[in-house]
Amino acid sequence: MIQQSLLSSKDAWKEAILSDPHNITANWEGSNVCNYTGVFCWPSLDEPNELIVAGIDINHGDISGKLPHELGLLYDIALLHINSNRFCGTIPENFLNLKLLFELDLSNNRFVGKFPDVVVRLPNLKFRDLRFNEFEGGLPRQVFERSFNALFINNRFSSELPDNFGNSPVSVMFLANNNFEGCLPVRVL
Repeated sequence: MIQQSLLSSKDAWKEAILSDPHNITANWEGSNVCNYTGVFCWPSLDEPNELIVAGIDINHGDISGKLPHELGLLYDIALLHINSNRFCGTIPENFLNLKLLFELDLSNNRFVGKFPDVVVRLPNLKFRDLRFNEFEGGLPRQVFERSFNALFINNRFSSELPDNFGNSPVSVMFLANNNFEGCLPVRVL
């Protein structure tokens, strides 16, 4: 069943890819999804004899296209790394289905819009890298209320930093290359 979810996601994703100059997705054919380039499988926690898609890592592929909504069908995925590609558009709202997602690296792409709210609402997300995209606007307060291990959000964000900025328990935070205004909240100093 999980493999069928990936097959649906794979078909939708391949259709949404406009360019794959390094042919990373060339072997994304057939039903043996665990052999696809950049797809990592692991035994299911519920059914140890069944393999599930646990991660996708297609970093540095120079792939252009969009993220289809069908990626939200990968319920068991824990790691999604697609940095250094040319993906554009917005982050699909149904990424909220990825309840086990622990690491999300969308850096060095061409995503646009306001801060992707879905990223703050993922319950198990600890590592989030949104650097070097085209996100803009303000940062929501919720960003600094979550216990992330790492937070990288170098983009075009503007406005003042939320007053709860200093409450963040994050270990590593990068906010460079934004257009923040005002002073750091008092609790940070």
